[in-house]
Amino acid sequence: MTRFRLWANSIHAHMLAMAFGVMATLTLFSLSTLFLIHPPARIPLSVYEIARIVRGQPVLRDKPILQTRVEQTAPRAMTDRTEKLVATMLAQRLGVAQADVRIYLNSGDQARFSQISHEVALYGRDGRADPFIMGTFTVAVKQPDGRWRMVTRESRRPDTIWNLTGRDTFLFSLLFIIPVSMWFSARLTRPIRSFAASAELLGAGVEAAPVPVEGPTEIRMAARSINDMQARIARFVQERTSVVGAIAHDLRTPLSRLHFHLAAAPDPIRTAAQEEIAQMEQLISTTLDFVDNESRPRLMEPLDLGLLVEGLVDDFADLGHAVTIADISPITIHGDMILLRRLFTNLIDNAVKYGDAAHVTVRTEGMMAVVEVADNGPGMSQDHLNRAFEPFFRGEPSRNRRTGGVGLGLSIVQSAAQAHGGHVTLATQAKGGLRASVYLPLPD
Repeated sequence: MTRFRLWANSIHAHMLAMAFGVMATLTLFSLSTLFLIHPPARIPLSVYEIARIVRGQPVLRDKPILQTRVEQTAPRAMTDRTEKLVATMLAQRLGVAQADVRIYLNSGDQARFSQISHEVALYGRDGRADPFIMGTFTVAVKQPDGRWRMVTRESRRPDTIWNLTGRDTFLFSLLFIIPVSMWFSARLTRPIRSFAASAELLGAGVEAAPVPVEGPTEIRMAARSINDMQARIARFVQERTSVVGAIAHDLRTPLSRLHFHLAAAPDPIRTAAQEEIAQMEQLISTTLDFVDNESRPRLMEPLDLGLLVEGLVDDFADLGHAVTIADISPITIHGDMILLRRLFTNLIDNAVKYGDAAHVTVRTEGMMAVVEVADNGPGMSQDHLNRAFEPFFRGEPSRNRRTGGVGLGLSIVQSAAQAHGGHVTLATQAKGGLRASVYLPLPD
């Protein structure tokens, strides 16, 4: 029973249900056309039978809907040649003058002149010509008192409400099937789109909400699997970050002891050792920043991106660095103030450290806010650009060897941008120097 329930909610079962539903709907409309929506009755009547109807006599093959009325004035003259030919034959059957009989046919019977005239040519000499009239017609016969008796024969059955053709029925069925099919396909594809969006965020390294476990059985199974995988990856990253943070934190204690032991050392040894200790402390400090960036809860709030970047530029300029910013307009985004300050501080610091100067621009591009930081340095090779965001990667072969840093600055930049749903690109400019572009989404 459980297997059947799983299969009944699968994509295979959904597609079968949709196919059978379409077939059933089309069959229902076809049966409705046959049994509920009667087409016009196309039972033919001969001229002889029409003459009997006019006289008030019954006919065997038809139960016509007759409308009889008497008019004082003569009806309109006949203009169609088929009507004139049939009226002549009907006058002969009724035994009255040709001018006292008029008949008005529908368009279908009016188009049968060649067929009726051919029958009259073959059988008219011996009085055997008796052509058939298929649809609705009206016969007018002049009475002895000068009035005209009008007899109309309807070709539809008494219970006919709709007069629809097969094309009309097909259109009605499409009007019903298309909305139902669209609703069915939307219900089937909605969980697939949610699954794809969550998988894309996970692949980009963005922490996303669990994939909704809904929809067909296959999508539910895949959603549970990706949620489990996402939870395992999150635990792994958290454990790795905790280990790195613990090691970096614990290294501070022996470094403090080394400072104490070096106090009595000769000056050359003490100076060299203190430089090494300073580099280790810089490594520890940057590593702890990286750990804090990965583990600290995000506080997203509206903030002016232009003012934030402009404040950092002023801070660097106050320290004597060649940092400039272009004219900016107010751009409001939702972001974490601390994380964004760390992001742009790293980029500007890299620009002034490796490129001697930083040129910052803030603009919008579509639904994204873009912050560009360009320098005047030597740039980076394509191989180093491809690895620039890797933790602890240092590009000294193309940058300054003495101030190469720890190799976590760009990793923090990328992680901070992704935490805001954005991304970072690096490119070597044609005129020289490196340009870092940060793309952050604007609020809806």
